[in-house]
Amino acid sequence: MNRGAVEVARHIEPPVVPETRWIPPAAPTPLIDEPSDRVVRFEHDGRRWTCREPFASLLRRLSSVRWADPAGNDWECVKRNARREVWRATLAGRSFYVKYYRCRLSDRLKELLRGAACQIEWNGGLYALRHGIPAVRPVAYTAGVPYRGGASLLITEGVERVRGLNEFWLLLEADDDPRRRREDTLQLIERLAEMIARAHQAGFEHLDMHAANILVQTVAPRRYRTLLVDLQCARLGVPVHDEAIVRNLAQLNQWFRKVASIGDRLRFLRAYLRWRHEFEGAFEHSRRIGLSFEQLVAALDAAAARHAERLWAARDRRAARDGRYVARIRLPGGWRGMVYLRCKHPVAGSPASRRSFRRDDWQQMLPHVLEVLARQKADCKNSHSALVGTCILDHPDGPLPAIIKQPRPRNLSRQLRHLLSPSRARRAWLTACALLNRDIPTARPLAYLEQRRGPLVLKSVIVTERIDDARGLDAFLRDHAPKWRRGPGFLERRALTEQVALFVRRLTERGFYHRDCKAANILITEPDRQLLWIDMDGIRHVGRLSETQRLAPLVRLHVSLLDVPGLTRTDRVRFLKRYLARFGSDPDEWRRVWRAAEPLVAQKLKAVRQRRRWKLRHYGRI
Repeated sequence: MNRGAVEVARHIEPPVVPETRWIPPAAPTPLIDEPSDRVVRFEHDGRRWTCREPFASLLRRLSSVRWADPAGNDWECVKRNARREVWRATLAGRSFYVKYYRCRLSDRLKELLRGAACQIEWNGGLYALRHGIPAVRPVAYTAGVPYRGGASLLITEGVERVRGLNEFWLLLEADDDPRRRREDTLQLIERLAEMIARAHQAGFEHLDMHAANILVQTVAPRRYRTLLVDLQCARLGVPVHDEAIVRNLAQLNQWFRKVASIGDRLRFLRAYLRWRHEFEGAFEHSRRIGLSFEQLVAALDAAAARHAERLWAARDRRAARDGRYVARIRLPGGWRGMVYLRCKHPVAGSPASRRSFRRDDWQQMLPHVLEVLARQKADCKNSHSALVGTCILDHPDGPLPAIIKQPRPRNLSRQLRHLLSPSRARRAWLTACALLNRDIPTARPLAYLEQRRGPLVLKSVIVTERIDDARGLDAFLRDHAPKWRRGPGFLERRALTEQVALFVRRLTERGFYHRDCKAANILITEPDRQLLWIDMDGIRHVGRLSETQRLAPLVRLHVSLLDVPGLTRTDRVRFLKRYLARFGSDPDEWRRVWRAAEPLVAQKLKAVRQRRRWKLRHYGRI
């Protein structure tokens, strides 16, 4: 939830829903007409099985050899990671999913404490089946399968015409018919709230409640149902208390806040509370929630912020170690660093986010990148603080333009600081990754290198993607602001003012302090006019910003645009009002901030003039 959602909650009316409950049609035909939860155990072909009774005869007809070679059976692999593989299989004309759990040493140690992973997910699926919780239905499980050094497996019933909630929601939002889109969205919100409320009242808490672990099945034209998957992450058979409810909903909100409006999120909470009331007394572990609607919204707002910070911090740590998305690299000459491999969620306007690299690719490309920088070609910027150039990275999907930057120390004290780790390139890499993790647009970092002699850093280099058709915000405004007078130009200037205000506010709301927030460090793309940050030297993550740290970026941005013709005092006031506009905020707060910023603007102007004179005296240019 965004801040101030409590105030909005009082004005959002619940959606109008039919008095009668919607019952899913019979299509598609289920594998078993009457789902049975009776469990049988038997041994067949040297393998011990635990399964639901209706499937025992099917398993007895299959040889154990089939389970050891899923690829040889012409099964389709639908998911694969370091711990699990999921295959879509057709057995006796029916569709199933077979999930293999790899048994590494750490997994075997965990099994001694809590049992095999396949058994844990089996228990979760069986519990959901017995309590009417919409979820994938388990079929059978076994252990000791000779596949990839040993594995256990779980078989579940196949579910057709399904998509992950994250994908399905985007499909609904892409519908061109506003009325149909709204009706389908409300229906999906209702089904999602009903499923989660039923699970909580039945004593079932999914501990990894994110959108990819919820499936949406189309059971008839424009009729949907939701299903839970990955049930090994569940707490079973205990009442779900208020703190657990808030924690569980906060996990889902991490995705929900990106794609849904505040109104939709509040309607979901109202529907959730209504369905909880419907299921009170229907299950052994059902209980009345001790929070009002406004209290639930406020608690969820705080819990969602804590959950987001933990998630972002975990992703930040991954930027400095080997993994699926980045990797460590070493080159001759004492160079070492990190390189980009792939992006989990491609971003519009970022060609690099749609490319995948291997470590070996970088081993071949980076020496050439260093040669380009060493030759100082004509397109390089050779300043007192950095050497900047461009290069083209070879890739099977086509060449990828990139920017190379080598920071330089300006004086003796900075030379001494540059010898110590972390280098400026490493800090820029970590900062850019932290921004992207928090959905703050910036040029994607592709690699950073440090040339070391023991603990000392002699040189450092960072490589980022080059955004085509983009230029600094100051240059853009110098070309367009004088033309924006009245009519369409006035509306265009107003829209861009609000866009920049929200862009800067998002940076501070995510806990970043920018000491060099000038317009030249904000790129704007054309013709879509998307904003992104560049030059990570002045950005650092501090968490909670002080009043001085909140004012400093506004003052620096204001000073950098003072010499832009066409920007009026009204534009600056409009920017400040939009930047400070929040639910429940004082409409006249901008006056206090404006008065507080005036002496800081004078100090900054004086410092800028002194800095320019110093540069002219030492380097002969600004």
